Amino acid sequence: MTTSPPEREEPVASPSFALRPEVEADAPFRLALFRASRGPGWDQIPLPAEMLTKIMEQQFHAQTQGYRAAYPQARLEIVTVDAAPVGRLATDRGTDVLRLVDIAVVPERRGQGIGGAILRALMDEAAAAGTPVMLQVASDNLAAQRLYHRLGFVMTAANDTHLTLRWPAPSSTPWSAA
Repeated sequence: MTTSPPEREEPVASPSFALRPEVEADAPFRLALFRASRGPGWDQIPLPAEMLTKIMEQQFHAQTQGYRAAYPQARLEIVTVDAAPVGRLATDRGTDVLRLVDIAVVPERRGQGIGGAILRALMDEAAAAGTPVMLQVASDNLAAQRLYHRLGFVMTAANDTHLTLRWPAPSSTPWSAA
């Protein structure tokens, strides 16, 4: 389930980013990113702060375990810009599809083209392999949907909470060569 795309319609420039494998020491960063990606509505719930924190931690751990169970071969990576962590990427590369499991960027770096640059790199990889990119996005995450549609993703299914989107790998050249 993807989250936290850039907020701006047109990024200023494609920033340079790097990916590195997640390590246990990244847990505090990942938890903070998870919380920030849940939106401001969580802070409006009339519960004590300690209880909200506990609920968020439980959901974070449930998501982590769920991804590991559903996608045991997934790459879980930290997105960095100038060696500083700015996001998270979870992908599962099968022989017939590159699945974007999760993408999140810290709020202060959204709208700077990082999400689009990551997606274009994944699209290039998928195009080179001749496989589509698949993802799910929350049905209320309109900013992410705009980004995905701009990049050529099309809806293939929907339920009450999520849309399933697919980018069909072109049979010719990768995205960055176009």
